[in-house]
Amino acid sequence: MQLKPLLRQLATTFEVTVDPTFTHNPEVTHVQFVDPTEALASHRLYLSPDSSQLVQLTYSWHGHRQSVGLVNLGTGLTTIIAAQNQLLKLLMTLGQCLHHDVQIQAAINQLAIQAITADFDTTLAQAVRLLENPLAIIDLNGEILTRSHTTQLNGTSIHAAVETNRVGRWLLDHGFAPDTPDFLTQVYVAEDQLSAGPMLITPLANGTEPLGYLVMPALNKPLNDRQALLINSIGQVIAGSLVKNQIMPTAESQRDRLLNLLLTEHQGGTFADQFAEQHVQLPTAMVLIRCEPLADQAPMILQQRLQYLMMPRFKQVLVSTYQQQCVALIPISLVAYNQNQFKLTLQQITKQADCRLIVSQHYVNPEDTFAAYTVCERTAQLKTGRGRVIFCEDQFYNLALARVNHLEILPFFINPALRLLLAYDQQNHTELVPTLDVYLRATCNLTRTAKQLYVHPNTLRNRLHHITTLTGCDLRDAETCFKLAASFKLRQFLTQHQYQYRPDIPIPTQD
Repeated sequence: MQLKPLLRQLATTFEVTVDPTFTHNPEVTHVQFVDPTEALASHRLYLSPDSSQLVQLTYSWHGHRQSVGLVNLGTGLTTIIAAQNQLLKLLMTLGQCLHHDVQIQAAINQLAIQAITADFDTTLAQAVRLLENPLAIIDLNGEILTRSHTTQLNGTSIHAAVETNRVGRWLLDHGFAPDTPDFLTQVYVAEDQLSAGPMLITPLANGTEPLGYLVMPALNKPLNDRQALLINSIGQVIAGSLVKNQIMPTAESQRDRLLNLLLTEHQGGTFADQFAEQHVQLPTAMVLIRCEPLADQAPMILQQRLQYLMMPRFKQVLVSTYQQQCVALIPISLVAYNQNQFKLTLQQITKQADCRLIVSQHYVNPEDTFAAYTVCERTAQLKTGRGRVIFCEDQFYNLALARVNHLEILPFFINPALRLLLAYDQQNHTELVPTLDVYLRATCNLTRTAKQLYVHPNTLRNRLHHITTLTGCDLRDAETCFKLAASFKLRQFLTQHQYQYRPDIPIPTQD
């Protein structure tokens, strides 16, 4: 954009006095603060604050800085904050006039997309490259976050700059005010008593919860319009990365870490007090859920997704990461746990989050949370689990069988009555084994079994009588039915582990 149209457009926002001695109309591509140590660049408009209200505009013309005008930031600027925000507004207005905001939005979009999967250090390094200056993060106590100045870009210098300028102490004294537009970004210039050099400061927040501040001292590149347009949006991305990677704790993250407390401390004497500190009620009936991504999701990404999906459906759900695994604790009564609606709700969540959920046995003692986690871990290793939602109690028999050292010994425990019926069906092309299986699954209910097999009740009675005649088993006896049902479970377990029984292999006699 040419200089004269730029000044005319600037005059719609600020009081601009054009220097009549500069009659040229050169191209302007960048705007920045004057840096005496930097060589003059072409096509650049320079800002030099003369006082709290006036800013001198100069342009590099044939290797010399020449005055092109004077900008009045406004009258009645009684505080440094008001003056510096007007200075920031000047930088941003000039950047928007040069259409830098369109280019910057594309850069911010790319940074935000990459931050979804990148770790914090990678996101911070990308932000540093965008701003061409080092960054520091200050918490609400005025302390510099160590991770923020480990970058190779003047790591030592940024620590010294922030410490020298006492930014942290100033922020502590003035407090956090994200709802005040004048405080969304602060610019400190060389003339201030507070700072020895220009810097940008923007608050970091997780929603409405304050986290700290992002500080950019102009140590490598002079403060310019591009940085002024970038800083707030970069602050939002950095805040999201801090929370996602659990580097700066939020009230929500501290609350979810109560689950980690239950998993790591097995003595529950202080559980109630620590839950009360976070205004969370210690559950008295609950399930633990192991959450496994089916897509290529990082545990923390899955954690955030499940928090979003579970919180509206369950009261006081806790979702955290433990040993690089996403886990959730859902307070729920035994009655609700045994309702089909609970299973349907979990099914909906797995489809939306694209994950598998392994649900522990229902328990009432918070001290049993680690035991519940262990059972979920072992269930996850089974080959018998099918579907997106697996209840550990449904896998109890398989869990017990998986603890046996030798699969070769298990076929020995298949009930001889079932062995006989398998051989009889194969020889006579009958369906006694499927009939018995459905009968046992239907809890020995004749009417329900007949409906599931699509046979007449008398046909079913004849088959069951035939089974009793062949095996001698009383199918009205609960203990007998339990043993037969256990044999069906054992046969299914061996089939899913692709074990083929061979009579010529001797049964192991030692572990």
